[in-house]
Amino acid sequence: MEFKDYYKILGVPRDADENTIKRAYRELAKKYHPDLNPGNKASEEKFREINEAYEVLSDPEKRAKYDQLGANWEELSQRVKYTGPEAPFGFDFDLGNAPFSEFFRVFFGNGGFDVPGFTQTRTRKARKGEDIHTSVEITLEEAFRGSTRTIEYSLGGKRKTLEVKIPPGIEPGTKIRLKAQGYPSQFGGQPGDMYLEVKVAPHPYFQLKGKDIYLEVPVTLTEAMLGAKIEVPSLKGKVLLNIPPETQNGTTFRLKGLGLPPTGDQYVKVNVVLPQNLTAGEKRLFEELKKYERTNPRKHLGL
Repeated sequence: MEFKDYYKILGVPRDADENTIKRAYRELAKKYHPDLNPGNKASEEKFREINEAYEVLSDPEKRAKYDQLGANWEELSQRVKYTGPEAPFGFDFDLGNAPFSEFFRVFFGNGGFDVPGFTQTRTRKARKGEDIHTSVEITLEEAFRGSTRTIEYSLGGKRKTLEVKIPPGIEPGTKIRLKAQGYPSQFGGQPGDMYLEVKVAPHPYFQLKGKDIYLEVPVTLTEAMLGAKIEVPSLKGKVLLNIPPETQNGTTFRLKGLGLPPTGDQYVKVNVVLPQNLTAGEKRLFEELKKYERTNPRKHLGL
């Protein structure tokens, strides 16, 4: 019975950590996958070896037993030689299309006998396929109304297209789980999932904080002092904002329900813009205001 060097099969050192082993397995599994190498018996055999190696090295218990086995392989191999039904341990294998080698089945599978220090497992535990983590960027308007995105991605070199619905009111950083859209399982389990992180592109003038939207708008000095109704943009279109008389610079108004649904609001901060390039008539008006301030020096400051 030939000894299987699982570390050599995956191309990793014997002290490789879990992530290194997983990464090596995924790269090799993609390269030798039967779907990408139809009719290639050598690739099929290599693919089987890769799966077998990963089945052992990714399982801490199996890996520990395998590492213990390595130093004693010659002695153990003499104890488990067999030629068929007359074998001393009373077992035989019909490998056929079995997913694992004779070596694996004797020491880790359903060989039906015990070797000191090695506990036999009669069934393989189904293992879920690897998850896919990716992202999609949407506009703030799409976050507000909801949207649909077509996602293209690759599974071992084969292109796959998936239509994803983005619900209204989604916040940046939210992850949408797409069940069974990840990598297929190589061990009879369910496919992995896809986790799609939603990113919201910056907006020219809106700022998003949680579900609330923030906006700054300029107002004239007379609008701030005398009051006015001005149009301001929102994700629902333009809305009227009432500016009360004597509104101070930096005052923030709340527009309920105009943020991301269902609970977000819009906050509008007004910036009072002082006039420039005054005409002669405007200067006269400010001179009159200046005279008023001289007779009431603190009143206009609210003091």
